[in-house]
Amino acid sequence: MTYLSMTHILQPCVGQDWAIGAYDTCNLEITQAIVDAAAADQAPVIIMIYPHHTPQAEWPTLIRIIESEVERARIPAALVLDHAKTLDQIKGALELGFSGVMIDASLLPLDQNIALTRQAVELAHAHGVSVEAELGHVGQGQDTLSADEQHAHLTGVDEAERFVKETGVDALAVSIGTLHGLYRGTPKLDFDRLAHIRSVCPIPLVLHGGSDTPDQDLRRAIEIGIDKINIWTDVRIPFLRTLKETLDGPIEKIEVRDAMSAARAAAREVIRRKNRLLGAAGKASLYV
Repeated sequence: MTYLSMTHILQPCVGQDWAIGAYDTCNLEITQAIVDAAAADQAPVIIMIYPHHTPQAEWPTLIRIIESEVERARIPAALVLDHAKTLDQIKGALELGFSGVMIDASLLPLDQNIALTRQAVELAHAHGVSVEAELGHVGQGQDTLSADEQHAHLTGVDEAERFVKETGVDALAVSIGTLHGLYRGTPKLDFDRLAHIRSVCPIPLVLHGGSDTPDQDLRRAIEIGIDKINIWTDVRIPFLRTLKETLDGPIEKIEVRDAMSAARAAAREVIRRKNRLLGAAGKASLYV
């Protein structure tokens, strides 16, 4: 199975008014939802494996599932390791044929983040694999932080320019006010900061925390310069909610396939809506 590199799949949307959805998966049904949605929308897609969801020992099995589904649908796809924390995880992904890896050293001091990211880049580039890193830190929506603490986690413009030059990274995840998971209130994205980062960083920019972020904010971020948007919670919750509702009855009368198919369908519809919102629908033809 040959995946597009992360650099290759992102290149057509750089400087354009659309972005690619990057969706985490941890099982067959969510993988099928991602692939079915991309096929229906004729959209390129980035499929991600997150070590926190899927232990490294289980990656080979999940990868075989992803390969089978992508081959069935014949869609332009990249396979990316999401939020790796260690070089050992990066090495494991390279051995298994990932076409992109993300090294997340965002909680380390800048110099240490640069050093670890540079090592990841050297490892990955030797295998022809693209690297994403994070500068600033995108926290969790349920975190309780003061305004000063939140501001301290945002990506600095000068630091971003230095980071890209010194690491050789292929894509940069920036912190402009989004958070992972669900928000406690309404997010306030720093679009001016994003515009300044875009002006000094020639590589694709990534927005983590795409779930629960208002549609108009995602569209504005794309128009300013975001090329990849990570989405998990907005897929996970409908999947689990539908599964829970399907199981609300006499358990002896419920077929496993029926329950999982309903959850898969719910996730697929969310992903299709995201693909259209991001402007990725119909863009698969760009990769022929």
